[in-house]
Amino acid sequence: MTARVTGGPEVTAAAPPGAGPTDDPTDRTVARRTVPIGRLRQLPDWLIAVAVGGLVAAIGVIPQWRGTFFYYVGDQSEQFAPLWHLLGEQLRAGRWPTMDPAGWAGGNYAAEALTGIWNPVSLLDFVLVSHADDLSLAAFAVMVQFLALLAMAVYLLAREYGARRVPAVVVATALPVSGFTLWYEAAGWPAGLMAFTWVAHFWWAAHRHARGRLNPFVPFLFGCLAITTGNPYGVLGLLVVLVAVGVELLLQRQVARLAHLAVMGACVGAVALLVFLPLLGAGPVSDRQQLATVANDAFMVPGLGDLAAGSSPTYLPAIVNWKGAVLEHVPSTYLAWFVLPLLPWLRWDRLRQHRASLAGVFVLGGFYLLAALGPSNLWLFRWPVRVVEYLYLAVAVVFALLLSEGLAVDHGRKRVVASAAVVGLGGYLAWAAQPSGLGGAHVVGVAIVGAATALAVVAHRRWGMPGLGAVVVAGTAAVLVLQTSVLPAGPPTGPVVRPAHEVSAMAAGATEYRGTVLQLAALAGVRTEQVQTGQILFGNLARVVGRETVTAYTGIGFRAFQTELCMDYRGAVCPQAFERLWVPAGRGVAAPLIDVLRVSTLVVQRSLRPDVADLVPPAGWRVAATTPARAVWVRERPWPAEGRVSWTSPGVEVRSDSTTPQREVVRYSARARGSLLFARLAWPGYTATVDGRPADVVDGPAGLLRVEVPAGRHTLAVTYQPPGLRLGLGAVAAAVALSAAQTVAWFWQRRRSRQRAGAGGAVDAAQ
Repeated sequence: MTARVTGGPEVTAAAPPGAGPTDDPTDRTVARRTVPIGRLRQLPDWLIAVAVGGLVAAIGVIPQWRGTFFYYVGDQSEQFAPLWHLLGEQLRAGRWPTMDPAGWAGGNYAAEALTGIWNPVSLLDFVLVSHADDLSLAAFAVMVQFLALLAMAVYLLAREYGARRVPAVVVATALPVSGFTLWYEAAGWPAGLMAFTWVAHFWWAAHRHARGRLNPFVPFLFGCLAITTGNPYGVLGLLVVLVAVGVELLLQRQVARLAHLAVMGACVGAVALLVFLPLLGAGPVSDRQQLATVANDAFMVPGLGDLAAGSSPTYLPAIVNWKGAVLEHVPSTYLAWFVLPLLPWLRWDRLRQHRASLAGVFVLGGFYLLAALGPSNLWLFRWPVRVVEYLYLAVAVVFALLLSEGLAVDHGRKRVVASAAVVGLGGYLAWAAQPSGLGGAHVVGVAIVGAATALAVVAHRRWGMPGLGAVVVAGTAAVLVLQTSVLPAGPPTGPVVRPAHEVSAMAAGATEYRGTVLQLAALAGVRTEQVQTGQILFGNLARVVGRETVTAYTGIGFRAFQTELCMDYRGAVCPQAFERLWVPAGRGVAAPLIDVLRVSTLVVQRSLRPDVADLVPPAGWRVAATTPARAVWVRERPWPAEGRVSWTSPGVEVRSDSTTPQREVVRYSARARGSLLFARLAWPGYTATVDGRPADVVDGPAGLLRVEVPAGRHTLAVTYQPPGLRLGLGAVAAAVALSAAQTVAWFWQRRRSRQRAGAGGAVDAAQ
């Protein structure tokens, strides 16, 4: 008989009853039919994992083929992809700032956390994206890369818990294209996908380490990759994985291995200080702190019924989401088409023999089930639908292990009826949730799932597990074609605006711009041709045209600055922002706000201010261009590129001003004590010295940085360092050193154990 060694190749040995699908006499025919593929079993698991990653990358092309901008919507187009392009250009130029004052509310890269500036894989991707002119294609390449990496992790994790190769391939192929992972994270929230991917790898590595099969440095590295994505759900995932694996070790009474796991986990946790201390330090001036509440407004909260319809391709959950909608337009809770229909065919009695080894899986799955059904806001964790993919990862492991026992062949008619009922019920739930507009799609979905389920059962009987696997993978691709052809569902509430994506086209729309640019625009009334030609750009898209822009995307916000301009996180403003620019900035600063921001180009959306064409620019300004979409005003004498001092109190004269993103040196002369105002936001972490002696840094108007200086001729130095940076770097250095020492000790203990085992074997042979 064939007995499986958990996580390793199959070997021939005497196996106890219930050890695998070949224990059933009806499986012997299947086993004989699968002999020709025996050679594939000699391939190492890592090679199969790479092949699975390539397969998922190919499947991941389907959404891009069906819709050019599938991987380029929402935050992906407004925040991530253009910022990746910008950061990649800076890296290629030899600059790696944790702070960029030219990004204004979105320029505190260290505090934003989600920028991923501490993640080496992300940094390589930034450089890759910076070479692309088409940001949508660049985003597609990065997201497919992570879908492939996720597939590899799922395959290895399923194998680690004892699944056979084909079942592991089946779930590894399906999970990356499941609902939330594909339609939300790969499409628009890439930091979540990155975190989920590295957590899955960490789970595999941590569990393998807990079994004594892998040194602790590998899970430490995967944990670091998960944390440095900056996504808090990644940190939560690491903690839950450590608890789950720790429970398994406690049940096995493996105290020494539990201690190793705890040390490794502590090393991983220390890295979080580097990533999240700057975020916490920025809390007093940001909007993020206001979100740290416990509440439930039902936003993005799935129900048990939504999870129960996880195998229906066209099921759209009744979840409160964007713009007050109560129905989803994408299958956010979809798992895989085959999981529920194949449940009647699984050998559930075999699950008993795996209860001990699956304890951690049940702990993790149970936690995320409760979290998915929890309140909409739980401290910094919002929108429970975000954790559904972690629940599905646990489900995938259990399903792969059960499927490894083969499909049952007794009571065939009852199983057929049960499977048909599951498929039919899924179709009904899909129709009931969205009865209008998708009727034909629901029918096609039921037909695909029903036919593929029947074909999978027949293929298993005729060709064994490889036949079933081929059908399931083909069915996954077919379902994805259907989903991307008919979804998102529902008519748009207004004209569909395709995001700007060609850097060269956006740059062409900025030919009249000079110096720092401030755009006054609202999302309403924007058309595709306006954004794709670079006339009106929101978020970080405006940053890739080679000009500093005040209206960058921010995930944490700067409350005083954005309130002054009534600006949202994407840079959209209210009509009243125009008047606020021309009045004194306040707090003793007589200069108008547009001057203290050092703005040299003002872009006004015509639909925001229909009267702008009739307005005469103030003295020192002129109209540079007028189109149906916008009016562009520029200063007749733009601000010089060097320096960021925008105002000085009476009697203070700037003699020279040199600046870098994180440091500015100003030589000045003052008849009396005064102050200098900088076109920098006063983020926590700024310090100032005058001739080496500390100077007071205070908040200026609109949240700008202001420094009090003494009379005389002096040199003022303003420096930014992210709060907690030194502590974070020290923690990382200590974690790396401790993890390296732990790894050396692990190898030494392993060598000693082998020597003792070898000596014991020699004594037995001599006796």
